Amino acid sequence: MFDDALSCSLTLNDQLVGINITWSYDTIASLSFIYSNEAISKHGYGDILRPPLNSSIFSLLSVESINGVTIYQGIRDIINTYKPNGTNIIVGIQFFTNRGRQSEIFGSTNGTMYTETYPDYKLTYVRGRSYAFIDALQFVWTKTYAQSIDSMIGSA
Repeated sequence: MFDDALSCSLTLNDQLVGINITWSYDTIASLSFIYSNEAISKHGYGDILRPPLNSSIFSLLSVESINGVTIYQGIRDIINTYKPNGTNIIVGIQFFTNRGRQSEIFGSTNGTMYTETYPDYKLTYVRGRSYAFIDALQFVWTKTYAQSIDSMIGSA
């Protein structure tokens, strides 16, 4: 289990600024979440017998935040003595921003698709479960406000 808020010592002022993804064939090998406090939290490392073939970084602009994520979850034949007939893992992921930008689909769409989209929220940090591969992800969202604090104070 992992919780980036704890392991990266995140405060309310910190935010997600980028993601580094590696994948091979039809499976994500690792996800590294990059935060504004310069902390990087890497999860998964993939199959040591088949190293990742692809790597990409999805960086956010200074005025941009992630407000939607699509993940693909599927059963893969990976080394797992507890699940010899295949293990359910995250095999693909795609990100959407409040500025209408979207990442490519990293990994594979060969699995069950789950989408979380919250137009008035931003992805703040991630929790989940991983070892060699990413087993599960939980996205933690916080409300964004259209008005800045300065404009609210000025109208009071």
